[in-house]
Amino acid sequence: MDSNFFNLINGNIITLNDANPFANSITIKNGKIYSVNDPEPKAQTINVHGATIIPGFIDSHFHLRNLGKRMDMVQLKGVKNLDKIQELVISECNKKLPGQMIYGFGWDQNLWESKEFPDSKILNEIAPNHPIIFTRIDGHATWVNQKCLDLAGYNNQDGVPSGGKIINNCILIDNAMSIVGHLNQENTFENVKRWVKDATDIIIKRGICSVHDAWQNQTIIDAIIELIREKEFPIRCYGMIDGSDNELCDKFFKNGYLQSEHLNIRSVKAFIDGALGSRGAALMEPYSDDTHNCGLILISAEAFNDLALRCSKYNYQLNTHAIGDRGNNMVINTYSNYTKNSDVRWRLEHAQMVTSKDIERIVDNKIVPSMQPSHCTSDMNWLPDRIGNHRLHRISRWKTFINKGVKVAGGSDCPIEEGNPLFEFYAAITRQDHDGLPAGGFQNQEIVTPLQALKMLTTWGAFAEFQEQKKGKLNIGYNADITILSENIIELDPLKVLNTHVLATIINGKIVFNRL
Repeated sequence: MDSNFFNLINGNIITLNDANPFANSITIKNGKIYSVNDPEPKAQTINVHGATIIPGFIDSHFHLRNLGKRMDMVQLKGVKNLDKIQELVISECNKKLPGQMIYGFGWDQNLWESKEFPDSKILNEIAPNHPIIFTRIDGHATWVNQKCLDLAGYNNQDGVPSGGKIINNCILIDNAMSIVGHLNQENTFENVKRWVKDATDIIIKRGICSVHDAWQNQTIIDAIIELIREKEFPIRCYGMIDGSDNELCDKFFKNGYLQSEHLNIRSVKAFIDGALGSRGAALMEPYSDDTHNCGLILISAEAFNDLALRCSKYNYQLNTHAIGDRGNNMVINTYSNYTKNSDVRWRLEHAQMVTSKDIERIVDNKIVPSMQPSHCTSDMNWLPDRIGNHRLHRISRWKTFINKGVKVAGGSDCPIEEGNPLFEFYAAITRQDHDGLPAGGFQNQEIVTPLQALKMLTTWGAFAEFQEQKKGKLNIGYNADITILSENIIELDPLKVLNTHVLATIINGKIVFNRL
């Protein structure tokens, strides 16, 4: 029997094709969907015994290199007290020779009893001989010790880079992270290639067929290309090149799009502000718990306008990180010069806090919000203190967007969040944590239906990368990118979604993960 020609039968198939929304069999041939509800007698047949078959999950905001890279770090994600962090540091010090760097990822002061940024003495006292770089969960702050600052050649008289801030002589916010940036793990070609490979090994088990890799430099691109050549890159990737690298941008603008079966590049990534968790997101009025702070702007208006002009000239999609209401407003102000009456699909990456007035402007300018449902549920417990109850309605307005006809692309921002599409689906339909809290959901007027949540993670993700005629639905002639689940998540009790298993992942007609 031909492994490139097979039927999946006895399935609960959700096609997301309005003309034929449900089916019980699907036939795959040469990497494409060959037929629906019409099994081919000459094809190999796989009985899925009632499992649910959906279009392959698309994560519209991912960081492949960072997921693999952070497997090599001290894991601080979810650690709820400083004592445990100190234990982890001491343990790591005992494994290393004096002077060796210690890297960590995932700390979040909002989980600690104090909810305050740590004092410099914590790391200085327990690790005086080891330089330490601990990256915050949102990637917009690093916690360092004095040994690290000394190694970087920095002292207090040197000042702080524009768009950055230093707190407690140890917390480097946003652009201030560049002070120690050269001390981070070496992004050599071999390291990056290994990290990307490790990431793909993880995500195919989560049912993810495609990712939008939300920041790529030349090394990441070269590593992916070599992995593809070696047939070690099973997923599809939509790349966003580093908008601050003028040389890289000019190269792509001159040469046009990169288009292939597994890697497509036709977009640029920029950053306007920081994150709410580190109080770097740009707000229209000060933070409620830091009343002299309105956040940070990470790029000058002149530089951002110049980048937008160049993207428009060369027909490259511009995708800008924007978290705070002021940050989003500033991006929309610039985008509106280029997006009216066009189909450029420029994106707001995160669009986490948006005013009603700016939602109307997003609709008018055909801007695509690329949003991560778990950001809402990860942040919701401390948001009332951070921005005040009067601004909570501006957070993660998925339903408002959808009701106005906007296609919201869903993702995870992995490794900021877990990178599990079932977790993102659950957050979108509940706005609750994994214990089902708060009752009724946080700002529950923005809860979406299960079908809408599934479209966020499939059909609308495909639209956000200009691939809606090739994937995101189970249509004849579309790519055979398929996720097979143990349960029908469209009809399932929300809490049971978290116990749903990925049974198989099929990409380009190949079964790359199989638990059937």
